[in-house]
Amino acid sequence: LTPSFSKRSASIPNVRGTKALYTVNTQTPGNHGNTTETRVLDLRTNTSVLFSQDIRDREVRWLGLGNHVIWLKDAKHGATEIWIGDADETPQKNIGDGATLKMLSLPLTSYCAGRIDAQASHLKIRPLYNEHADLAIAVACPASETGNLYNAERSSASGRGLLGEVKNAIWYTTLRQKPMRNNTFETKYIVSPTKFVNPLRGTGLESPLRSPFGTALDFDISSSGIVFLSHGKILDEDRQTVNVYYIPLKTFTEVSRPRPQIINVKGFSGRSSNPVFSPSGNSVAFLKKQSAFDPHDRNRVIVINNIRDFRSHMSIEDMPTQQSEKDWHLSPYSVAWSDENGQELYVVAVEAGIRKLYKIPANLSSIKSAPKPITSDGNMTEGDIRHLRMVFSAPMDPLDLGGARYA
Repeated sequence: LTPSFSKRSASIPNVRGTKALYTVNTQTPGNHGNTTETRVLDLRTNTSVLFSQDIRDREVRWLGLGNHVIWLKDAKHGATEIWIGDADETPQKNIGDGATLKMLSLPLTSYCAGRIDAQASHLKIRPLYNEHADLAIAVACPASETGNLYNAERSSASGRGLLGEVKNAIWYTTLRQKPMRNNTFETKYIVSPTKFVNPLRGTGLESPLRSPFGTALDFDISSSGIVFLSHGKILDEDRQTVNVYYIPLKTFTEVSRPRPQIINVKGFSGRSSNPVFSPSGNSVAFLKKQSAFDPHDRNRVIVINNIRDFRSHMSIEDMPTQQSEKDWHLSPYSVAWSDENGQELYVVAVEAGIRKLYKIPANLSSIKSAPKPITSDGNMTEGDIRHLRMVFSAPMDPLDLGGARYA
């Protein structure tokens, strides 16, 4: 028998914490190829169902509407399709973990909502809360030196080769509901006719960061716009660091692209990471090191409220900004907002080689003592359970964690 090796992704629970999405990639040495399964796990019964077994499917996410999901699919000629389906309407029967299922099919209701003519990744989707119930969508795609989509496969096939430098870029547009032909009461989400827009064109900025450091945590979207990481110079220093930038957007179909605005924090010149919007889109949290020169400096949590009022010419002192100092000695490596009301933050840090999840108030000035980790034997909310499942189903990153292990 030929041995095979499986790698499971982090589980992504839905908002209610009842189901979770995950993928299993199985590699078989030799010429046996790889298989990729996308599965839906029922967190109440610990049983799973096969959603897709198409190796072209990637980055399955909850759409935020019932149990509908959205994902990317590799298409011909180097393009990427955007697909939507219902996780409740999988044709397979529930099976226990560890069982094998040979069937292959997508739910009958799955459909292609649009495509982008390049290799896309880092899918983001958020509601815009407008009269059309539009959804903002963003992906990362390569861009040519002129800021246009760059399709490596088409460029190679044409024989033109590479003209200038290829950079990473964020591309955004909207998904809008469109009535189906046979049923005016049923709608589908379709990519906007305005297509995808590159807001970094002509700015000299690049996001996500270049591999191996570029990840889905390098940018986030909300009804307030886009926040992202990019390299930039330290103020009054001829030295590079990573800063957070903000692009104000309302419709995600703006004809004129607003210029990115750098978010400077007084007294902080170190590397920024993990910018993320609150559920309402009104606030932004991110991590930042105070020193650009001390390799042992720890991350601090920064929260900026009323991000819609931010202007690049304003001093950060004029912004309602909070910085998590206190006496906490740990250096968090990720931050996320609570789903219930956005009044709390979940941060992950490593202590004595063990990964731990902490919950702190978003009003950082109200912290009076060092945060305590969330434990399974404590009084946990549904949000606590959801974030614990996300944290401890995620693979460890030795680059950031230095060989930490699960708690």
